[in-house]
Formats: sequence, structure tokens, C-alpha cells
Amino acid sequence: MIILALIPILMGSGLAMQTAVNSKLRQYVGSPYLASTVSFTIGALFLVILTLATGVNPLVAWSTFTQNPWWIWLGGLLGVLGMTVNLLLFPKLGSIQTAVLPLFGQIIMGVLIDQWGLFGSPKSGLTVVKAIGVLLVAVGMVVATGMVTRQSTAKSQPKQSHLFLQLLGIGSGFLMASQTAINGHLGVVLGSSVHAAMISFTVGAVLLFILLAGLHLPLTQLTPAFKAGTHYWWLWIGGFLGALYVFGSAWLVPQIGTGQVVVIALFGQLFFSALIDQFGLFESLTNRVVLTRIIGLVTMFVGVAGIHFL
Repeated sequence: MIILALIPILMGSGLAMQTAVNSKLRQYVGSPYLASTVSFTIGALFLVILTLATGVNPLVAWSTFTQNPWWIWLGGLLGVLGMTVNLLLFPKLGSIQTAVLPLFGQIIMGVLIDQWGLFGSPKSGLTVVKAIGVLLVAVGMVVATGMVTRQSTAKSQPKQSHLFLQLLGIGSGFLMASQTAINGHLGVVLGSSVHAAMISFTVGAVLLFILLAGLHLPLTQLTPAFKAGTHYWWLWIGGFLGALYVFGSAWLVPQIGTGQVVVIALFGQLFFSALIDQFGLFESLTNRVVLTRIIGLVTMFVGVAGIHFL
């Protein structure tokens, strides 16, 4: 059981790595949409293999389309939007903010989904403890992102220009939380969480290929990434890391519970995001982690833990 509890740390670390890896891939291919396409395609292929390995037919019966609400197929679209936003944020805001801002959005949207039972989710009203947890998450987000840091007028101007990007990051968290709820409902409909994740990734990949065709972005733009050779082999693992998180969640939730998976994975994501910023891992920009950011991250973690366990 202890080993199972440690696996989500690796899963959360993988999410932090995924954004950094895909951001580096974007530098080579020159387009966030092409980088997202690569990531979704690799993730979809991995999940197709897993679906077949579990003995599930990856195809979907026509009755599933006709007897269920239209929104159960939106998971792929929301995932595409969320990942592409992260690719836009990472070079500008760094690893910590790219992790923290969407997380805050996910918590807020998750509470709203639970409150009104959106996307077929069971209703769970807002309690005082949950409200305190959300408040802690909000305070931690503000501190971790440096929104309250007092600086000179000259130095504060760049921070102000990032406000739109920060709001965009929070908005992407809304989309990710909605995607999770939609995929959860789709998993119930299909009788397999892995199959639902495969459908989501496949739909996302198809939508991105359509977007590439509409923007006239040729796949030959991948050539510089291929030429990077063995030194940058990790450019291609972003989709695998994302799919592995989905698979790991589907496998672990029945064994140790949703709350433990979410909170422990969050620890891994925040911790590894801080390491990426501190040391400039995956050739990202170095952004030293100061004490206030650590306090903010810890506050967010305590808030999320309170929401799920108290």
C-alpha cells in the first residue's frame, strides 16, 4: 500500500515534466498547435495499446452516440485547449505558475461541478471546511505566483502585462476540471476509464490535425526536432507522460481512493515544478524559488488536502 501511495508522486512529477517537455518541443517546431498534436497523438497511440491490452474494443457502438448527451465527447476538445494554453504560458510565466494557476482553476471549477452536479457528477454541497480549503488554495496561489509582491514601478510593469496570461491559466484549469468530469462520465458509459481516456486523446489528436490543415502547418516543421537527435530524445515523451497519468489514475483510484491520488499527485506536481524553475530543467528558463513561493505552494497543498480529506 505504501508503494501504491508513492506512485502518484511520480504521476504528478510527470505532469510537470510534460509541460516543460512540450514547451521545448514547441521551440523546435515553431508552433504550439503542432507540439500539442505530437503530444496528443503519442498519448492516443499509447492508450489505444492499453485499451486493447485490457481486452476492450476501442471502437464505440452507434447506440452510445444516440443514447447519451452530446457533451460526453467534449473531453478531447477541452484537453486540447488546456494543453495549448499551458504551452503558451510556460515560456512566459515559468513552471510553477503554469502548474499553480490551472490548479486553482481546477479547484474552483471542481467545487462548482460538485455543487450543481454538472456533467453527470454526483452532487456534493459546499461545506465550511471546503470553503476554508478553497480560501487556502486562493491565498497560496496569490503568494506562489508573486501577485502580492511589492516592487518598484519599473519592475512591476512586466508583472502587470502578465495578468491576462495568469487569468488565461486559471481559465484553462476550468477546462481541465470539466474534462475530468466529462471523461469520468464517459468512463461510466463505456465501462472503462482507460477506454474513455483513449477516446478523449484520439478526439483531441484528430481535432489538432484538422487545425493544422486549416492553418496550413506542414508536418515537415517537425524536421528540426528529429534532427536534434539522441541528445533531445525526451522531446517526444510529453504525450506518454500525460497518458500515463490518466492510466495511473484509472488504476489507482479504486485501490487507494480519489482523494489520495489527487493530493499525492499534486505534491509531486508542485514539487517537481519548483525543481524545474529552480534548476532550469529541460533547458527551461531558470526562475529561482524564493521562500514566499514555497510558503504559497505549501498553503495550496494544505488547502487541497483539506478539501479532499476533511
